[in-house]
Amino acid sequence: MASILKKEKEYSYLFWSSLFIEIGHRFAQVASFALVFQLTGSGFALGILLSLQVLPTILLAPISGVLADRFHKIKLMSLSALIRAPFALLPLVAISTGDVPWLYISTFLIAIGNAFYRPVRFAAIPDLVQRKNLLHVNGMEQHLIGYTLVFGSLTGGLFAFWIGTNVLFLLNGSCLLFAAAVLKPILSVKTREQKLVTTVHLPVLQTMKWFVGIRVLQVFFIMMLLMPLANGIDNIVMNMIALDEFDRGELGVGLMYAALGLGFVLSSKMTPYLKKSYLTIGVIMIALEGVGHLLLSQSVFFIQALIVAVSITFVGGISTICFDTVLMKILPPSKRGVLSGTLSMVQTSAMGLAMMAGGFLSEWFTAFQMAFVIGFVYIGFALFFFQLVRRLQIKASMRQLREVEKQDGYI
Repeated sequence: MASILKKEKEYSYLFWSSLFIEIGHRFAQVASFALVFQLTGSGFALGILLSLQVLPTILLAPISGVLADRFHKIKLMSLSALIRAPFALLPLVAISTGDVPWLYISTFLIAIGNAFYRPVRFAAIPDLVQRKNLLHVNGMEQHLIGYTLVFGSLTGGLFAFWIGTNVLFLLNGSCLLFAAAVLKPILSVKTREQKLVTTVHLPVLQTMKWFVGIRVLQVFFIMMLLMPLANGIDNIVMNMIALDEFDRGELGVGLMYAALGLGFVLSSKMTPYLKKSYLTIGVIMIALEGVGHLLLSQSVFFIQALIVAVSITFVGGISTICFDTVLMKILPPSKRGVLSGTLSMVQTSAMGLAMMAGGFLSEWFTAFQMAFVIGFVYIGFALFFFQLVRRLQIKASMRQLREVEKQDGYI
């Protein structure tokens, strides 16, 4: 970890800034899940809360991608963190009044900032990092997810259990301010902003043409559309296992997310062994996620569920490292923002629908029953994805990307 952060100094500032943001997000997430369940006792209400976290991305991710291609990415991220900070305190009103809508409003407004932040950040990483270090940096990204889940969720669960949820919302606002401050040393670092040298095209029509005409983008589009259908229900399942199946409250939610985070941290340790065939390895890991969910559905003890959760995110993290590395290498700089933003929109659209469906299904089925079905869904997706990537020619698709980029008049 320390080695790659020393080699990629500019990325290190982005890493630590994102660590503050994500830890604050996890604090708020633990507090929000516990609060909504305390006020309503409904899995459906939890599904609404989760869907509100992703709804703005459906609408705004492509716009943020266009902004990432046109403006300074680091400044956009810093501004996004600053704007989100005051809205992070709105849940305190829900605590004092017992009115859940205030929590929903805060979640939605924070999610708008996230919708701008995440595609811009994804597009900024290749600008800050040497191409040869992208795999290791994507391993660090799993470290980031893991650390925030372990420290953010576990600490958040302990704080909520001992002190109360209000302190977690205060800490979330503070973390956003710290994150903006950490980015200050690289605000002047040059990122790749593109200017049109011919006519201005309609971004939506452009992007559709790329996804329809280029095989590798078609494959990633399908993956980003289908995988979140299972991932979204996962979010409901993991929370309901802690809250409902084992009745562990806020501390249980924190422990569950800490277990998930530990799996991501461990997955990053595998980057030295990932030398080639990234897409094939990623698909195999999806199948193993399915096996993990089948085992999760048979959990008898909470500690057993936590151990299985570690294994699920371990293989899931390896899958993400592989897919993100391929994307960062193949997407041309002039279109990286809008393409990654579009994929983010597709991903979160599917996830939002799945979360709402998961919340509705939780009223009829147990978390273990849903985990059992989702296990087979993951395995089915893996078999389908294997057929897609088996016939995929990456180099040919990269040549297509460069040709279309030139035809569209980008430099």
